[in-house]
Amino acid sequence: MKRGAWHQCGDKSQRLVEEQLEAGHGVGVVLSPRDLKADALAAFAATYRGLGADVIVDTQFYVPDFSNKNLQTYTISKFRQSVSALHQISDPELSELSAELEAGTRAMHGSAVVAPAVLYEAGRHEIVQLNARLFGAAKSVGDALGVPTYATIGLAKSVTGATKTVTDALNAATALPADGWYYAFEFEDERIPSARDAVYRCCEAGLTLAATAKPVLHAYGGPMGLLSFGFGASGVGIGHSQNLWKFTRDRWEPPAPPGKRKPPPPRFFSQSLWGTIVYPDESVQLSATLRAAVLAPSTPFCGPVHATPPRSWSSWDAKKHMLCVQAQTFARLEKSKTARAAATAAGKQLKDAVALHARIKDARLKLKDNTNAYQENWRLALSDLLKHRSADFDYMEL
Repeated sequence: MKRGAWHQCGDKSQRLVEEQLEAGHGVGVVLSPRDLKADALAAFAATYRGLGADVIVDTQFYVPDFSNKNLQTYTISKFRQSVSALHQISDPELSELSAELEAGTRAMHGSAVVAPAVLYEAGRHEIVQLNARLFGAAKSVGDALGVPTYATIGLAKSVTGATKTVTDALNAATALPADGWYYAFEFEDERIPSARDAVYRCCEAGLTLAATAKPVLHAYGGPMGLLSFGFGASGVGIGHSQNLWKFTRDRWEPPAPPGKRKPPPPRFFSQSLWGTIVYPDESVQLSATLRAAVLAPSTPFCGPVHATPPRSWSSWDAKKHMLCVQAQTFARLEKSKTARAAATAAGKQLKDAVALHARIKDARLKLKDNTNAYQENWRLALSDLLKHRSADFDYMEL
C-alpha cells in the first residue's frame, strides 16, 4: 500500500482528483461505484494510473440492499440484497461473486482487491460469518491476480460506542488472513467528530489494526486524517465534500428531495487552524497579523485569497485548496520515522491550532460551525493513546 493521501472519490470529484494528481498531490485513488457507471469507472482508473496513482474500488456493501442507476451497471450488483438474504448465499453463488469481482478488478487493473463487507454491528455474529465468507471470495481473486486483498472493516455506531464492542469486532475481523485493512469508523452525527472518547476509540482501533504489521487505509478520514499516521495507518482517504470527511452510511440511503437553497460561501481550509474560516465574511474581520497566520499556506488554488485586494473565490477552488493542504500535510506526516513520532507531530500541530483559535477568540471573533470544537479533544485523544497503548507503539518500533 502506498503511503500518504488517497483520494476518496464521490459525487462530481473525478476531474478534481485528476487535477490534484497532476499537481503531485496524493498517492492513490479509491473509486466509488455509487457515483460512477462501470465504463466511466474503468476510464478514470486508467487516467489515474497514468498519473502514477494506485487505484482500488470500494465495492460499498455497507448498506447492501442499496442501489442506484450507477450501481446497476456493475454485474456484481446482482448480489446487493439484505443482510439476511446475503447470509443465505450459496457456495456456487459465492463462486459467481468471486468471478464477477475478478473480472471487475482485471478491467480496472486494481492495485489491490477490497473485499465486500457489510458493517460490523454489535451482537450480530451472523455478520461476522457473512463477512468471513465474502472475504474468502475476495481473497481467491487477489491470490489469482497476484495483488493484495484488503479486508473491509466498517464499524457501525452500535460497535463504536464502547471499547468492548470495538474489541469484539476487531477480534473477529483480524482473524481473517488479509494482506491489509480498509478501515472505516462510524461516528455520531456531527460535521467533524469532536468527542474525545469516540476519537480515542477510533485511533485505538486503528492502532490495533496497525499492530498486526499489515497496512491500514483509514477510509473516509478527511481532516481527521491528521491523526491517522499517529495510530500507524499507511494511508488516509480524503475527499472534497463533508460526506467524505468521515464514514456515514447516509451516502447509501435514498436521497432527500432536492430543495432550493442558497449556495454556501467558500471556506478557506487553514493548516494553522486545522479547520475552516468563511471567506471573505470571517477572514476580512481578522487583523493583518492574524490574517497572515490563518490564511496559510498558499496553494495553486487560492490565488484570489492572497491577491491585493482579495478577489472573489469559488467554492470549487476552495475544495481544491483544502485537498491540496491535507495531501501535503499527510505526505509530511507519513515520512515520520515511527507512528509515535507522527502522533507527536500531529499533537504539536493541534496544540498550535488551539493557541491560534484562542487568539481569534481574544479578538472577539467567533467562527461559524464551532470550527474550534475538536482540535483540543483530538490532541487529548492522541495523548491518551500514547499513554495507554505505549506498549503497542514500542512493539511497532521493533
